[in-house]
Amino acid sequence: MAIDELERQMRFRRAWEAYHGEQPKPLKVRAGEPDDNARVNYARLIVNKGVSILFGQDVTFELDETQRTRAEEWLDECWQSIGGMLLLQKLALNGGVCGHAWAKVLPAKAGYTTGPSYPRVVVLDPANVSVGLAPDDIEEIVWYKIQYNAVDPNTGAPLVRRQWIRPDGNRWQITDEESRDGGSWVTLAETLWPYPWAPVIDCQNLPLPNEFWGMADLEDDVLGLNASIDFVLSNLKRIIRFHAHPKTWARGVSKDQLDINVDSVILLNNDAAELHNLEMQSDLSSSITLYDRLREALHEVSQVPEVATGKLGNVGQLSGLALQILYQPLIEKTEVKRRSYGALLVELNRRLLELGGFGPDNRTVLHWPQMLPDDQMATRQVALIDQQLGVSEDTLLQQLGYDPELERQKRRSQEAEAGVRLLDDIEHGEAVDDEDEQA
Repeated sequence: MAIDELERQMRFRRAWEAYHGEQPKPLKVRAGEPDDNARVNYARLIVNKGVSILFGQDVTFELDETQRTRAEEWLDECWQSIGGMLLLQKLALNGGVCGHAWAKVLPAKAGYTTGPSYPRVVVLDPANVSVGLAPDDIEEIVWYKIQYNAVDPNTGAPLVRRQWIRPDGNRWQITDEESRDGGSWVTLAETLWPYPWAPVIDCQNLPLPNEFWGMADLEDDVLGLNASIDFVLSNLKRIIRFHAHPKTWARGVSKDQLDINVDSVILLNNDAAELHNLEMQSDLSSSITLYDRLREALHEVSQVPEVATGKLGNVGQLSGLALQILYQPLIEKTEVKRRSYGALLVELNRRLLELGGFGPDNRTVLHWPQMLPDDQMATRQVALIDQQLGVSEDTLLQQLGYDPELERQKRRSQEAEAGVRLLDDIEHGEAVDDEDEQA
């Protein structure tokens, strides 16, 4: 157990170092010499693209797909207070790097704000969380432990804090502990969580059967390919530094007889003297080809095609079907993530609504945005055909990226303003008629 946890911590550290571009340099640098190491951080690109396509646009929630309810309004307000899509992007970023996403649900603080108070959702560092699993059921968690390093705000002394969350009948017992200077653990507080579900929620980034912890976007094979790319580019950079400029060499002449400055005339006083340029015979095409192959392999293994990074080359204008084919690996990967993170969102919304006093049985329906850019004209033509087939206006507006309730409110406001203008025109017209009659 301790060995597994240590290996997991080391894997998380390697992934975060790669994401931040802090992995070891591929070439050694001697004191006083130039640093030829080249860093191309594909690791960050892979994770950020995965987060962007998953939570780059708003995900909407509904409880009743036929009408707007008070619980839906409260849930929207709650998500605005806890950070909305920014919180989900942080959650997915942790999942992309570490393979597992964790969040902690906290009740609203009494008197914390002057307005309505809402529950809080805190994104947890996966490296700070440990779990105990039932010996016969990998899905059954028998305890959670959240442990992290801290600093005493009064003395500045380092300390370690941890929180145990264990089941206690139909509730959960929360025990806060602290250790100073490597000493024994001291209990700070014990609290009985008044709900049947734990205040911690999690999901796998990508599903990994037979394991509790999920699969990251930055597994060791991806990190290895990224390191190989850096190594090839660094060697190319060093070769070019040494051999990009031709070197002049001479035979049959002494050094003081030779002046090869830019504005000088080269004179060779000896008929047998020779003067040549030593140039690199290769254009490094084999090394550049190796870099291209490694880059292609990285995009294939990570399921993030180059077209998703904005590199189109000379493909010209693409149809919707062509884009789907090019994006297919990333689409498939994101669909899998939507199932994992979607289940977390549904359960998280249920817990938030229970904390808000709306009961324990609320299940939200998620509406995910469209992944790929599309032809706006073609999309609206299809929407008109769907409307003729009987598809509701709410569904069509959601597919087009609009909020149906907000659009209805705007239309009512526009109609009211049009009515006011019409009355003003009528009154103004009557006033003009009266003036004409008096004249």
